[in-house]
Amino acid sequence: MPETSDTSPAFAESGLWWTKRLPLYATGLCLTLFVALLSILQPRLVQMADLFVYDQLATRRATPPQSDVPVLVEIDEESLAAFGQWPWPRYRLAMLVERLQGLGAKVIALDFLMPEPDRTSPEVIQQERQRDLLTAATPQTSTQDSNSQRLANAIAKGNTVLGYYLDFSRPTPGNRAPPAAPAGMVLIRSANAGDTLIKPQGAIRSLPILTEAASAEGFTNAQEDIDGTFRRTPLLLQMNGDALPSLAMSALLLASPQRHLRQIRNPSETALYWGERRIPTDAAGNLLVDFRSARHRTLSALMILNGTQPPGSLEGKIVLVGAAAKGLGDLHLNPFGQSIYGLEVHATIIDNILAGTFLARPDWANAAELFLILLAGLLATLLLSRAGFVLSLLALGAGIVGLYWGAGQLLIVRGLHLSPLLPILVLILTTSILSLLKYGIEARKLRLRTQDLFEAQDEIIVSMSVLAEARDKETGGHIRRTQRYVEILARQLATTPDYRQLTESDIELLAKSAPLHDIGKVGIPDRILQKPGKLDADEYKLMQTHPLIGATAISRIVADSGHPEKQAFLNYARQMIESHHERWDGHGYPHQLQKKDIPLAGRLMALADVYDALISQRTYKKAMTHAEVCEFITQQSGTQFDPDLVAAFQARNQEFLKAAQTFADPPACSDQ
Repeated sequence: MPETSDTSPAFAESGLWWTKRLPLYATGLCLTLFVALLSILQPRLVQMADLFVYDQLATRRATPPQSDVPVLVEIDEESLAAFGQWPWPRYRLAMLVERLQGLGAKVIALDFLMPEPDRTSPEVIQQERQRDLLTAATPQTSTQDSNSQRLANAIAKGNTVLGYYLDFSRPTPGNRAPPAAPAGMVLIRSANAGDTLIKPQGAIRSLPILTEAASAEGFTNAQEDIDGTFRRTPLLLQMNGDALPSLAMSALLLASPQRHLRQIRNPSETALYWGERRIPTDAAGNLLVDFRSARHRTLSALMILNGTQPPGSLEGKIVLVGAAAKGLGDLHLNPFGQSIYGLEVHATIIDNILAGTFLARPDWANAAELFLILLAGLLATLLLSRAGFVLSLLALGAGIVGLYWGAGQLLIVRGLHLSPLLPILVLILTTSILSLLKYGIEARKLRLRTQDLFEAQDEIIVSMSVLAEARDKETGGHIRRTQRYVEILARQLATTPDYRQLTESDIELLAKSAPLHDIGKVGIPDRILQKPGKLDADEYKLMQTHPLIGATAISRIVADSGHPEKQAFLNYARQMIESHHERWDGHGYPHQLQKKDIPLAGRLMALADVYDALISQRTYKKAMTHAEVCEFITQQSGTQFDPDLVAAFQARNQEFLKAAQTFADPPACSDQ
């Protein structure tokens, strides 16, 4: 059986493939755990976004009212125009209540507070005059507020619920009895259900003369979420050990002979049972209100007081009375972005309970969402680690649409709310960040491959140059040194105004071209290249053809190259090969160019080549010192060398010396 090496593709696929994906797996897992932590901690920003998503889903569920039992009687603009400002005298309210009773209203719920005596009552007016004018008090009659007494008499004739406000911040002064629940109301709680009720400190109620006449009371508190939108409300609260129903719940209990309630809270459910009706609530006893797309039946108080309604038109109805004129009513923002009055909120709660249509966030919702987050994050990580971008993007889109559509259908059809926000967030985060990470990994691989390619290219260039130099007396160190000299000169020139057009790319290409400057020597016979003595005129003339030989070879390659970067490199190389023996004064070869007619690449190499030739020791000559070479080059400024390059050399000649020492030739071995 053939062995598999550690570097073979088969081994990489079978044993080390996971190491390439390990950063992706680790990042995906960290992102998934981060979103899972958000699900547990629920920071404010996440709560706000979650509520927004809930509103979008709830809007799709909206239906018209399902029950015609609740009817709203509003103190609206028309009523105020006819009868004057609010609050009205209580004798007028008594007339309104009596008219509603005459129309057959089964229960009347008054959604306003009356904690002070009626200031329009004659007795109250008289007492205030005596107080303000400091006159002697007249003997008090049997009643101090005949208007309130008139209203109390009207209230006592039927099933009437008075609203009151629970204060959660401070106790109410006085020792009044707790608000009255509907007669016969019985509440049975499971062992731990009572602990979930929010406990108010006090209550702001109507006058005792009114509350004693009423059949029951109900709190009107509205609980808004952190974004100021009304979505949920408590049905029962507890104060001093007594269970207190809301205004809507009290009205429902009064309208029904069934007044037994059971509050259940256990791992399987949290709910309030009213007889056989199951009302889902959250852990704090709040009902998630299922808002309607249209208003309930609404009548103006003016129509009732004017007697325009036919007899029996409110038979069996729960009538909610309250102020709904602009500037009077208590407005609340619902999930649809609409401002609705408190009367509409109470009517919607009654409609939800009678129709049995509820919204609920089940007790297992948090666990289900956490499971979806982990599942979505892990699946997205696995997919993105293996699949391409297009497939990952399609899967992301399908996952987002599926989660949002599924949550919407669950809310619309079953009335259950599971938030798709964080499962969608983990998909988006995982897809975007892992895609960027994959791109970064691939880009790094590409850079490394490109770098390897350039390094291999440089090695090939140097190797070709070494082959050419091997036939001459030069060494590989000469190639490295001249390459470094050219780079030093070019970088210094780029700092001067006349050569600021030199870019980093130009400098790199000039340096990369340097090793090829003497490649044309491959066309010169060995008898000339390796001649120990001085060349005669014919031999020297033939030697002077090596720049043309090298330039011709490079020119053919340039003609065949279509890539701009390749052409730029080859053009620099050709110029350097062809003109590095030209002189500034025009006495060089092969074309006797002068001054700036000589390409910059040739001028750079001319100085670099001479410096290296003078400072290096050869079998046929001794090395000059760095100072001697510097003096010689300075003397040749304007004759052999470009003055600008000589100035650049003078500025950085110490770097020349360092390069010469770094790439120095090894000492020659003497024969023993």
